[in-house]
Amino acid sequence: MTQARRATQPDLPAVVGVLSEAFFADRIFRWIVPDDEQRRRCGHLFYEVLVEAFWRNGEIWVAGAGKGAALWLPPGGSLVPPADAETLAARLLATTGGAESTARMAELFAALDAHHPTEPCWYLNFMGIDPAAQGQGLGSALLASALGQADQEGMPAYLEASSPQNRKLYERHGYETMGELIVSDSPALYPMWRLPVG
Repeated sequence: MTQARRATQPDLPAVVGVLSEAFFADRIFRWIVPDDEQRRRCGHLFYEVLVEAFWRNGEIWVAGAGKGAALWLPPGGSLVPPADAETLAARLLATTGGAESTARMAELFAALDAHHPTEPCWYLNFMGIDPAAQGQGLGSALLASALGQADQEGMPAYLEASSPQNRKLYERHGYETMGELIVSDSPALYPMWRLPVG
C-alpha cells in the first residue's frame, strides 16, 4: 500500500512541479488564466511562492516518489504572520501575468477567505497527483496522512474541491459537501467539511 511522508527540503522542486502539472488543466485555474502558455508559466510561479510559504508554516506531504503532493495547514495555523498576509497575496496575484487574470484570482481569494471556517480545523489547501500516476492510491495516501492525525486530535477537516470528480474522492474519505462557491462566471468550487472519526 502506498504511504505518504512529510516532505524534506530536497522534495520541494518536485512538489512545485507535480502541483503545477496536476492543476494545469484544472477548470478553476483555466478560468483564472485561460491562455495555456501563460497558465503553465503562472502555475510554476504560483506554486513556487505557495510551497515556500507552506514549507515555513504548514505541512507538505508527498507520496509515490514525488508523484503526489498535498499542502496542509494544521488547526490554528497561519500560512504567514498577519502582517505579511497582504505581501503573500500580492506575490501570488503577480504570477498571473495579466490584469484580467489577476482580478479573477483576487475575487476568488476574497470568496475563499469569506467562506473559510472560523473554527480550528485541518485545512487541505492543495492536493495534486501527476496525471500519469492518477488512480494508484496516491490521493488516498495523502489524505490519510493528515486525516489520521485529525482523528487522533478530534479535529474536523476542511477543503474546497475544484471538480465533481475530486469531490467524490473526498466523500469517500468522510468529507461532506457544504454547498457551492461561485464567483462571477467561474465554475463551482465545493466547500467540504469532515468531522473526526473515532
